[in-house]
Amino acid sequence: MSTAASPASPRRKASDTHSRVLEVARRLFVTRGIDAVSYGDIAKEVGSTRANLHYHFGNKSELVRQVFAATFEEVHLSLEKIWLTPALSLEERLDRLFEDLQARFREFNQTDDGGTPWSLTSRARFDFSSVSPEVAEGMKEMSRFFEECVEHAVQLAISSGELQPETRIKDVVLIITPLWYFGSPTTQFSGIRRLEDHFKATRRIIKAAYGA
Repeated sequence: MSTAASPASPRRKASDTHSRVLEVARRLFVTRGIDAVSYGDIAKEVGSTRANLHYHFGNKSELVRQVFAATFEEVHLSLEKIWLTPALSLEERLDRLFEDLQARFREFNQTDDGGTPWSLTSRARFDFSSVSPEVAEGMKEMSRFFEECVEHAVQLAISSGELQPETRIKDVVLIITPLWYFGSPTTQFSGIRRLEDHFKATRRIIKAAYGA
């Protein structure tokens, strides 16, 4: 019996190409901006042709939509693990959030000093005219989901006795959410350690104001 591996099917090759294009497009959109990246730039990076990209995605708007859809799904799963996992303290959730943002930072930056953005949604806020209403609504929905997750975690911290019963939940949510919204621009210009300092300060403020 022959042990030689059978060649990949055309469907498998198409799937691999599709995933590779999404991966490359996301990285280029983050580092250069959506407006600044062309089909030609993506095709060159992938080692393909503009015609092949059009075959897989049609126009650039559809490619942008699919890149965001994949990113939303990934981030949604990450947020669920951080904020909806039972039996974690609020401080542990903040630690996990920082670890998640730090991992995203490391994907695009070789040193602690930063210099390169790493968040697709944060970058899109500067290229907002480049995204469709569907993508814009997806960004809003992701923000709503994040704030709902944080609010749920604060309520759990009150129930467990970590925070005082009179804790102003909305205030704590407002203190925490900028860490996520502005993590990428913070590290781009001030490095990952500055973002870590913001996390430490946030924990100290919440504990001093509402710690049980």
